[in-house]
Amino acid sequence: MSQTWAVILLCMAFLIVGVLLSIIWRMSRELRRRRARQAQEKAQAEYQCLSNLNVIGRAMQEGQMDLVEGCLRARVIIDILDAGWWKDDKLTVIAQVSDSTSHLNTHQARSALTARERMQEDRQRMQVVSENETAILQAARQLVSLTDSVIAR
Repeated sequence: MSQTWAVILLCMAFLIVGVLLSIIWRMSRELRRRRARQAQEKAQAEYQCLSNLNVIGRAMQEGQMDLVEGCLRARVIIDILDAGWWKDDKLTVIAQVSDSTSHLNTHQARSALTARERMQEDRQRMQVVSENETAILQAARQLVSLTDSVIAR
């Protein structure tokens, strides 16, 4: 009788091990699927950021976007990418302009200002642009050239 119990327990142990192996296999398959989806989503997000940088750079070059606004938008996207973009000397002006105009009001806060206050802020923006226009346009060209190869894929 004890030998019969030993065989039954051994079969149950094999069954339990089989079930556990099956669970592990399914979980590892699910983990691989999730990691692949996560990598795909990350690649898609990076592509969207690069595409947006390309559009911003082109709009700045063509005068379709205010240069300060372009710098502010590009700064946010470059900070999201965090891929060593600030090591490029041509792009540092974007950070400088963004830093020097970060105190200025935008959106609803700007519309809440009086006409005089808006004019003062506009003067500050225009001064920053006049001091850095060439470098900003150079940075816009650099954004386009850095992102063109990715967008063309």
